[in-house]
Amino acid sequence: MTPLEQAKSLLITTNSTSAVVSNGEVFTSQERGVKPLLHLLTEKKGFLKGASVADKVIGKAAALLMVLGEIKEVHTLIISELAIKVFEKYNIPCFYDKKVTRIVNRAGDGLCPMETLCLDVDDPQKAFEKIVSFIQL
Repeated sequence: MTPLEQAKSLLITTNSTSAVVSNGEVFTSQERGVKPLLHLLTEKKGFLKGASVADKVIGKAAALLMVLGEIKEVHTLIISELAIKVFEKYNIPCFYDKKVTRIVNRAGDGLCPMETLCLDVDDPQKAFEKIVSFIQL
């Protein structure tokens, strides 16, 4: 089983929102949104480098955070068109089950706040700074 297949399997079998396989180590999370990525970027520095990631939903904000973490590849159940463009720009293999125009918020009545926050951001470090400032970790 490849690391990406392992991450995909973990995502489903552990009912996680995010699963990461990095150098044989595994990380899963049930936290929603970009919180698992922020945790890895701030608390487990370097863990994402070269990692295979499986996630339930990826918008532009999450894609930029994954680029910042230097992931190797990603699979997601739902992805926004903007996130696909980010992965294409950085030559990160991206596999998905369903593509949507934009990620909607949890209430389903507007855009995801993180997607809105990063609409005009293309630099991964700037996205990280904006997201951290918005969430106030």
